[in-house]
Amino acid sequence: MIEHPKADRPRPAGKPALRPIDLDRERDSGDDAIDFRVILAVLRRRKHVILGCIVLVTLLAAVIVFQLTPRYTAEASIMLDTRKNPMVDLQSVLSGQQVDSAAIRSELEVLKSRTLAQKVADKLDLYFRPEFNPSVRPPRLAESLLHPLQSVTALFGRSTMLPGEPADATPEETEEDRRIAVARALMAHVDATNDGRSYLIRIRAESRDREFAAKIANAYVDVYLLDQLEAKFDAVRRASSWLNEHLTELRDKVRDSDHAVEMFKEQHNLTEVKGGGTLTAQQLSDLNSQLMIATADRTQKESTLRQLQDQLRGGNVDAASVLASPLIQRLREQEAELLRRQAELATRYKPAHPTMINLRAEIQDTKRKLDEEIGKTIRGMEGDLAVARAREVSLRDTIRGLQKNTSEQDKAMVQLHEIEREAEANRALYENFLSKFKQTSAQEDIQQADARVVATATPPTAPTYPNKTMLTGFAFIVSIFLGIAAAFAIERMDNGLRTSDQVEKVMGVGTLGLVPTVGRKDPPQDVVLTQPTSQYSEAIRTIRTALRYSHVDRPPKIVLVTSSLPNEGKTVFAASLARSIARSGGRALLIDCDLRRPGVAGLLGCDGEPGLLALFDDGVDQDSVIRVDPGSGMHYIASKGGAPNPQDLLGSQQMQAFLERMRARYDLIVVDAPPVLAVSDPIILSHMVDTTIYLVRWEKTPRPIVTGALKLLRASGGPIAGAVLSRVNARRHAAYGYGDSAYYYGRYSEYYGTHK
Repeated sequence: MIEHPKADRPRPAGKPALRPIDLDRERDSGDDAIDFRVILAVLRRRKHVILGCIVLVTLLAAVIVFQLTPRYTAEASIMLDTRKNPMVDLQSVLSGQQVDSAAIRSELEVLKSRTLAQKVADKLDLYFRPEFNPSVRPPRLAESLLHPLQSVTALFGRSTMLPGEPADATPEETEEDRRIAVARALMAHVDATNDGRSYLIRIRAESRDREFAAKIANAYVDVYLLDQLEAKFDAVRRASSWLNEHLTELRDKVRDSDHAVEMFKEQHNLTEVKGGGTLTAQQLSDLNSQLMIATADRTQKESTLRQLQDQLRGGNVDAASVLASPLIQRLREQEAELLRRQAELATRYKPAHPTMINLRAEIQDTKRKLDEEIGKTIRGMEGDLAVARAREVSLRDTIRGLQKNTSEQDKAMVQLHEIEREAEANRALYENFLSKFKQTSAQEDIQQADARVVATATPPTAPTYPNKTMLTGFAFIVSIFLGIAAAFAIERMDNGLRTSDQVEKVMGVGTLGLVPTVGRKDPPQDVVLTQPTSQYSEAIRTIRTALRYSHVDRPPKIVLVTSSLPNEGKTVFAASLARSIARSGGRALLIDCDLRRPGVAGLLGCDGEPGLLALFDDGVDQDSVIRVDPGSGMHYIASKGGAPNPQDLLGSQQMQAFLERMRARYDLIVVDAPPVLAVSDPIILSHMVDTTIYLVRWEKTPRPIVTGALKLLRASGGPIAGAVLSRVNARRHAAYGYGDSAYYYGRYSEYYGTHK
């Protein structure tokens, strides 16, 4: 018996063992670095997907954008006023706002508040505009369907509420909810911004109506300024009311304080005099002055009297008080005159002269009168001294009495001053409040807002939404990224095989070659005859050469051609391979072993009789079954379908003996077998041949299908020479940038001729 090559035969030298790898790792090149050539190749391969995404997404976005309802945005500007009004200083009640970053943010929040939005909604009467009030919009499809359902369920005592309708809501609650909903819708159409470098606030309002957008922005400005004024007026009114209430209390308190002061004065006899102080104090001051005068007068009189008395005792009276008396002065003058005459007459008369005697008598009488007058004066002075002493004593007694009363009054004055201070404080507080009240009352007429209008909103000339150019351009950019993502996603999910590297990684076998597709003008199996220098013919010759050197010592002579699924081009390839050998001068035999769906007869244009089944008839000449292809000289055995037991026939000893007998007659026997996953015939035939060529349709056959079929084939121990990628689109393959033979088929197609 002739020994056939099996899977356990030694592998040819220099050909490393190939094993299947994990499908998820198939796309990994073993290098973590990004290969931009691979990325560009993917983009080239999937350029139609990318262009389709770009066109589809851009057109869809353009249609949607041009169908959107345009919206207009109007802008008004206000500036917070940092200047203060110096007319009235009411820092505690009406001081202007301090404009800083926190104040600006606070004002922005006020502009964005729901309270202000409700005031604007009330001013513009937005409750009947469908743009802001969802309840007046036309009902949507879901709501229209719910209305009949609500009527039906009402018959059974149930109620179906429309979305957003609260159950058991009172009219007041419904109205308030409606106002809140409109305010929130308005807030979504309005925005207030500040650039952070100035006091300018921009109010932007958006609406479907360009005129109404300007109205909303201006209404916000008006309501905001009016709200500031109302806030100040409210503050003024509250301050005025508060001051008025406290003024009444303070007025009563001042009156009671003044009354208490007067009553205390009356009770303690604390009558005040002009210039300050009490009457008793004034009297005491006057009496002290009088006492000082009386004491001085008494001292003076005592001194004068004592001096006069001393002079009298000395015989020489020269007191001023005595000399000041006119009578005494005349008597002394008279005495002096008498003494002068006595001196003059003493020169002429003797002492006994009557004239001298009379003169001495007059002198004595004058002295007597003088002494009497001096005595009267002394007695008068003593009387005056006694009066002065009595007056001094009286004044001292009066002063001591007043001093006793003054001590009691001083104690009362301390309490009086306390009462007066309290009364004065109440009066000062009352006057201060009265002044503030007058200022606050006057402030009501001079209030102004803390902001001023810089620019009012005007109707915009062009809509701000949608920005058709920007949105369409953005959609175009997004479509590019979506197209690229879709390209890589499709590439990632693609289960087809395109390159020799992919075949080796997924299938674990070498690639014998890639067979390009041909035009519709000539069938592929005829191209090897009519166009021997074409891409297709060269690919067949390349595979034939690779098959010859797949086992250097023992080149295979019986080759099984199979695939995973039908329509992968195995029959066309088998016929092309056999014809190529025959045209080159070799002896080739093509056997159609697909007893269920034979295809060789149809390709070569003949019938299936006599076919392969005739080999199993007794007494039939086997050479009569072999036919000759007139165009190439190839021998072939056709088949006819309808065999009841193909596995038994193909696995019989007769079939094995026939193949061994043909081995000696032909250089190559090509056995066309059915697909592996369709029937088990290829597994049976794989044990009768030298090797197997496994066809995989380029880009179409899923990888799991290929690996599953190979697993079945390997499990039976059938040898595999390699895989062939069939029906390769050379142009697309070359555009993808793969570096195998098919790349050059498409890249340099002008290198291959079309002549015979």
